[in-house]
Parts: sequence; structure tokens; C-alpha cells
Amino acid sequence: MTATTTRPARRVRGSLGWYVVFALVAGALAGGLSLAFNRDSRSTLGIPDPGVITTVGFPLAKAGGEMLAALAIGSFMLAAFASKPRPDGTLDLDGWAAARTGRWAIFSWGAIAFLQIPLVLSDVSGQPLSTTIRPENWSVALDQVSEALAWLWVGIFAMVVALGSALTRKWIWQPVFFAISLVSMMPLAVVSHNATGGNHDYGTNSYIWHLTFTVFWVGGLMALIGHARRRGEHMVEVASRYSFVALVAFVAMSVSGVINAAINLSWQDLFNNNYGILVVVKALLIIVLGLFGYMHRKVTIPSLDKDPGGASFWRLAIVEVLVMAVAVGVAVALGRTPPPPNYSDQAGGEGLPPITQMEVKLGYELEIPFGWEAMFTQFRFDIFFGSAAIIAAWIYLYWLRKLHKRGGEWPIANTIWWLSGCALLLFTSSSALGVYMPAQFSVHMLAHMMYSMAIPVMLALGGPVTLALRALKPAGRDGVPGIREWLVAFINNPVSRFLTNPVVATAQFVAGFYLLYMTPLYGFLADEHAGHLFMNIHFLISGYIFYWVIIGVDAAPQQISPAVKLVSLMGSLPFHAWFGITLMQMQQVLAEDYYMELGLPWHVDLLADQNVGGAVAWALGEVPLFIVMTALFVQWRRTDEKDAARYDRNAERDHDAELEAYNAMLAARTSQSMTDEEREYYTGTVDSGHEVHLGSAKDAGKMRRK
Repeated sequence: MTATTTRPARRVRGSLGWYVVFALVAGALAGGLSLAFNRDSRSTLGIPDPGVITTVGFPLAKAGGEMLAALAIGSFMLAAFASKPRPDGTLDLDGWAAARTGRWAIFSWGAIAFLQIPLVLSDVSGQPLSTTIRPENWSVALDQVSEALAWLWVGIFAMVVALGSALTRKWIWQPVFFAISLVSMMPLAVVSHNATGGNHDYGTNSYIWHLTFTVFWVGGLMALIGHARRRGEHMVEVASRYSFVALVAFVAMSVSGVINAAINLSWQDLFNNNYGILVVVKALLIIVLGLFGYMHRKVTIPSLDKDPGGASFWRLAIVEVLVMAVAVGVAVALGRTPPPPNYSDQAGGEGLPPITQMEVKLGYELEIPFGWEAMFTQFRFDIFFGSAAIIAAWIYLYWLRKLHKRGGEWPIANTIWWLSGCALLLFTSSSALGVYMPAQFSVHMLAHMMYSMAIPVMLALGGPVTLALRALKPAGRDGVPGIREWLVAFINNPVSRFLTNPVVATAQFVAGFYLLYMTPLYGFLADEHAGHLFMNIHFLISGYIFYWVIIGVDAAPQQISPAVKLVSLMGSLPFHAWFGITLMQMQQVLAEDYYMELGLPWHVDLLADQNVGGAVAWALGEVPLFIVMTALFVQWRRTDEKDAARYDRNAERDHDAELEAYNAMLAARTSQSMTDEEREYYTGTVDSGHEVHLGSAKDAGKMRRK
């Protein structure tokens, strides 16, 4: 009997210890820097010292929590876009392990968020944590401190994800958890130190991009370390995908970081104060991280084919994440450090340059009324929507280039529609329309019509989903699902079928007008920059869903006849008209307190301006719908022409066999049901000597017998 020796399998390593180290490094550095700089900051702002626990604990928990949030986002990203579903739709082993890591990380992030509520009250009030942690003081924090309310929403979003992830292992839910995990960090972006004062629109929008790509970069790499240490499958493909994400993140973080720094300091301030020094340190760390990424692309990722365990990759990646943790710690400390005095008008205060109420609300000054002069002279690039328009156009052209390289064809009209929609989005968000949109209701309504009607029509006619499905290569049976597979899953699922039901699509499109403007919701949203962002995002998404159903050229989850589309479109017209007329006749000013506080340098009759906005909604709101109706008739006619051409081609191939069979069927039925007299009339030969009668066959037979 011969003994069989087998080579022992390589030990699978866990990564929990390293995740804890990453969070502790970021938190300890943020707490230490805060302790070192906090007294100067509080002295400048005139806030009492709340004690060491708050001074160190608040930034420590925030930095460590952000590392855990990034880990959750990266883990759900890996489960969604770097794992394969089983035949029953559940996650495979790699996806399950990543989702489990994401679940515990997001739960920890949510717990930290709730703990931050009394900590932030202690930090801003100077009271010790032992006082602010009392239950009766929580309501004070949520009512009076915007950052405490932001932390509450962070905790709610995080716990929703944690609960949802615990209840399902379906692969299709992982992108949802990934998206909500990312949203859980956004409340912090709108209450950052750049979210108030002058240029806060630049500060908030750039910080949203900065924060988003930071967690993509940091969280994605942490998740990839865990995937490599547990010897996950498809390591080469997963690492290559992450490498592209990291490259994009490096560029986005660098650009948005420069914008944020430029808002708060000048070149002379880089080495003259704590804020400038921290900015320099953070910039150097990002450069170092860029070098790490270069080493991965050139050395460790190409070596994965020869190194199944990926030891060289994850060892270098661990060092890289440690540098990332240091950068996160520095960033948190930077957010708690006041900018230089000559740029401190972001916060205002005694002895600092004055800041107007208009700058507090809008982030910039308006000097002339809205009109033709403003349309030609006022331009302020919208970092959020303007950048989104440019990125959307670039992705579309990139897919078009891939399709052409593969020998495919694409209608030029679709390309023109998409690029026109992107250009209109850039114009609407960054021209005088976007600049004056938060300041005057009439301009707001004009831009609203663009966001919800004109831009979505153009984008829907561009057919981006169809282009992507034709341009991107399928993953295949053994490959890791990618963008193409997720687009197919997005189209073919119950949620999409529900949203694209004509009744649902029309209802959500019309109801948004009434819920926003006929309730106190508009007054609540108009007072915050985040509220304006939310409204515009809602306008775009709501409009796109509606026009995707009505005139979109992309494949829809369900086939809808042109007649039903036309009825849905016609059904929405009266609601739009009535909404505009209601605004024209309304005697109560919407968001009156907000508009009164702007202090515009020219007189604005708020009620008259609101009535003008109603007229804009009534007049311009119908124009795009009639254009869409025309496009729908054109599509309907083209569909009939395509059906006729297809029928003709089939008839030529089979010598009109379908028509012959139909005629034969009619002849057989006629032959069985006719009397002899009727058959003689319809099938007999009539010569020139007989009259042709169009009456009944029986009467004709009698006349012939006469």
C-alpha cells in the first residue's frame, strides 16, 4: 500500500486585525493633531475647552469611523462588481465574505455616528461629554447643531444597510447596499467647514467629489487586501478593475483638493499657519499614494499571474493603506483647524473681513438683475453638475469609440442628442440660469423646466444603455460580471419594471411638482445648498424615467405600445397646465423668509416673481411635451415602416407564402359557407355583356335569371 502525499494548502489569512489597525492609526493621528492644534482653534473662535475626552475622542471617532465607512463601501463594491452570483442568485463565497465584512463595518460606522451626536454638542458648546451625553440634551443637539443632525442621518443610513445586508444574500442587492453606504457619508459633506460662508457652493460640491473618490480609493484597496489574503478567485481581473478606479480617484482627489485649498488660503499661507501646513502634508501624502499606485500598475499587478497568493500585492497594499490612514487623520484634523485670517471670511467673525448674508446663503454675490446682460456676463462653473455633464459626454464617446473599433455602427442622431443633453446640462447649471436659480423663484422655475424636461428628453434619445450593451464585451460564463451584466440586471428586474410602468412613471413625474411646491418642502430645501442639489438631482432622475418610458430608444423592462405611451403623455398635460396656473394665482410666497434674507441689491416683488415662475411652468412646460409628442409620432411611424419593410423582406424570401396561406384560408371558408348562386356570382366569369351589381349575391342571382 503506497502512501499518497498531498501538498498542504496555503493558509488563508484573515484581515480583521489589519482593519482595526488602519482605523486606529487614522483616529489616533486625528486625535493627536486635534489636541495639539485645538487650543489655538478654540481661542480664535472663542469656544470654551470641553476637556480631553471630547478634544481627542471626537476626531478619533470620526477618522476611525471614516476608515470603517470606506471599508464598508469598498466591501460592498467588491461583492457587487467583483464576484459571481450562484445559479440561484445568491452570492458566491468571495462575495459573501466581502458582504459580511461590509455589514460589520457599516454597523460600526452607524454606532460611531450615534455616539458623535453628544460629542459634537460637547465640541461646539464647550460643555463636557458627561453633560451633553444626557438624554435630555440630545434633542438640543439635533435641534441647534446641524452637524449633530447630519450624524443622525449617517447613523440611520448605516443601520438600514446593516439590517438589509443581514437579511439577504442576493447578489442583486449588493449595488443597493453599496449606494446607500456611499450616501451615508454625504450628510458630512454638506456640514463641513467649506459648506458655509463665501464660495461654499464650490467648497461643498468639490468636497462631495473629494469624499466620494477618497472612499472608493481607500475602501476599495482595503477590500482588495482582504480578497487577496483569503485567496479569492479572479484576483488579476479584480485588481485590474480596482487599478482603474484608483487612477480616476487619484485625479479626482487631486483636482478637488486643490479647489478646496484655494478657497481657504493663498500660496503665501501654505507654511505660515497650522492650516497651511496640514494642507501641504496632505498634498504630499496624496503624491506618495500616487507613487504606490504606479508601483501596483507596473510591478505587483502584472506579477499576480505568477503569484497566486498575491503576497507582494497585499504587502505593499497594507503599507499603502497605512499611508491612506495617515492622510485621513490629517484631513479630519484639517477640518477642525481654522483657515488663515485673510481667508477666514468663510466663517466670519469679529475682526475678520465682512461677509454678506447673500454670501452666507448663496456662496457668492449677485450685482445685476437677471436678464440678457446677466446671461452673457454671468458664468460660474458648477463643480457637481458641470463635472457630471463632462464625464457623461466622455463616457459616451469612449463607448462609441469601442463600438467603432469593433466594427459596429451607431446612429449619428443618437450621439447628437446625448451630447446636446450634456451641453445643455452644463449650460443650465453653470450659466446665469444656474447662478440665479437659488436667488429668484422665476429663474428657479425656468431652470427646473430645463432639468426635468429638456435635458432628460435629449439624454433619453441618446440611448446610452443600448450603446453600452453593444460596445462592452460580455463577461462570459466564467468571467466576473461587469458593467454590461449589471445593465442587463438593471433592465430585467421587478423594480425597473415597476418604475417603468406608464402609470407609475407618469405619476412620479407629475407628483414631484405638487409635493415640492404645494407643501412646506420647498421652503425647507431652498434654505440649504444641499437642498438645491437634491431638487436638481430629483428633476433629472424623475424626468429621465418618464421620457425613457415615453420616447427612450433604450430597451425598457416591459414593452409598451405607442398608443399607451401617447395616452400617458396626453394624461400628464392637464396636470402640468393646472400646476402652472395654480402658481400664477397663488397669493402665498414660497420660502419667503429665505428670499427675504438674501438681500439682493435690486428690488424683487416676491409674489409677482413667483407668479412669473408659474407662467414659465405653464407656458414652457407644455412646449417640451408637444415636442415629445411629435417625436413619439415619428417613432410610431418609423416602427410601422420597419414592420412593413420586414414583412416585404419575408415575402420576397418565401414568395409571399403568408399572404397565399391567408387567401387560401379565406377561399376555404368562402367555399364552405356560400350557396351555389352566391358562388356563381363571386367566382363566375362576367363578360362585357353583363352588368356588375354590388348588391347582395342573392339579388344578383335573381337578376341574372331574369
